Amino acid sequence: MTYEEKYKILLGLMLELGEYYKDDNWLFIKKYMVRYSNPEAGKLLSTRHFYTKKHTLNENETCLINDYEKNTNIKLKLYEKDKHIEEKEKV
Repeated sequence: MTYEEKYKILLGLMLELGEYYKDDNWLFIKKYMVRYSNPEAGKLLSTRHFYTKKHTLNENETCLINDYEKNTNIKLKLYEKDKHIEEKEKV
């Protein structure tokens, strides 16, 4: 399966859910995609941080969020309470 096919599957699922879901929580959409997408397509999504169980956005997710906004006029967000913040290295 090509990258484009995987991306198209994920975007299709997002838009399918977007017909009913009118909120802006990225994690709600992401959980839906992980549960109902092809496992190969799901590999385009980032995983939670091992220790904090918080999330970061990768480039694929940012593109999906932007394409979703173009189609629905809803800008999805990863809320601060769910974000993983890297600690700065101690010098």
